[in-house]
Amino acid sequence: MKREKPPTIVDVAAEAGVSIATVSNVINRRKVPMSPETIRRVEEAITRLGYRRNVMATNLSRRRSQELGLILPHFGGYYGRFAEKLEQKVHGYGYHLSVFSAAGMDPEIEQRHLEHLLQRRVDGLVSHGLAMSIPSTMQLAGEGTPLVIFNGWNWPGDVVKWAVNLDFAGASREAAGYLLARGCRTVVYAGRRHGMGANEQRIAGFLAGVAEHGSEVAHALLDAGELGVAGVLEAALSVGGSASAGPVGIYTFNDALALELLAECHERGIRVPDEVQLIGMDNEPFAKAAFPSLTSFEMPVDLQTSLVAAFLIKQLGEALDEADEALLEQYLAQTVGHELLIPMAMVVRNSTQSG
Repeated sequence: MKREKPPTIVDVAAEAGVSIATVSNVINRRKVPMSPETIRRVEEAITRLGYRRNVMATNLSRRRSQELGLILPHFGGYYGRFAEKLEQKVHGYGYHLSVFSAAGMDPEIEQRHLEHLLQRRVDGLVSHGLAMSIPSTMQLAGEGTPLVIFNGWNWPGDVVKWAVNLDFAGASREAAGYLLARGCRTVVYAGRRHGMGANEQRIAGFLAGVAEHGSEVAHALLDAGELGVAGVLEAALSVGGSASAGPVGIYTFNDALALELLAECHERGIRVPDEVQLIGMDNEPFAKAAFPSLTSFEMPVDLQTSLVAAFLIKQLGEALDEADEALLEQYLAQTVGHELLIPMAMVVRNSTQSG
């Protein structure tokens, strides 16, 4: 018995009364002008004919896998939101996003990710600056895989064409200045050394903010991993001046650390913001729900993923939609070398002001 020939894209185009290119645009969800009626006719024709795209043949003919890779330090908080938003962005251009965790920079896991990405022949890669080592990234770059780094500083330009970074230094500078303007007698940065580049950016910005208010400002850099939360609070309270001279201002690596310090203050009967003022980073949902609510910095994930996706899609030779093209042109003018900085907005709440 002769098997019936499966329907082709030509059959779908004829059934829907449109061009083959239009069918391809609908199937690949490309952002090109199409009326809802055209999309409906194509989708109905696909259903009636039982058309199934031959993904393998399509990829071989294009030498494209239509797959992108994303490597994160872990899946919590900001990183999870980043992955979700980036997935939505690249989906609009017909790409699938495979997401991997660096699992604490484990070299064995990193190598497995690298081998997997090379075997899958992903069309492009997005990586956090802490999620892959430079040698591994160089291997991917050597294979010709387009790459965009986010929140990675001082990467060699011959390895990374674009790094789309949040301006942690600028935010940290603002945090130090804000605490001093609020009358804090002492300002402290409580960091997490494992944050590496991101922690270093915060330290540099914090020290710049302190310097702007004069060399006599009492300040300290403390590491929560080394001292623990209780130790950080003890050290902060002991840095310069008496309690009557004003509150101690503490700027933290993230909201989680700020919340731990807030709990420690409650445990000891230390009043926030009268005796200690706190500023976090990430603007996690619990920052608003804390008591008192935590001043923090908003992470502009939507803007950052839009720029990351636009840079990567452009490297792949794809045409951007009008909005993404305009966004890219706007921010390209703000790049320094191959690094682009995205400003961050402070969200002022009750941990730094009575209300």
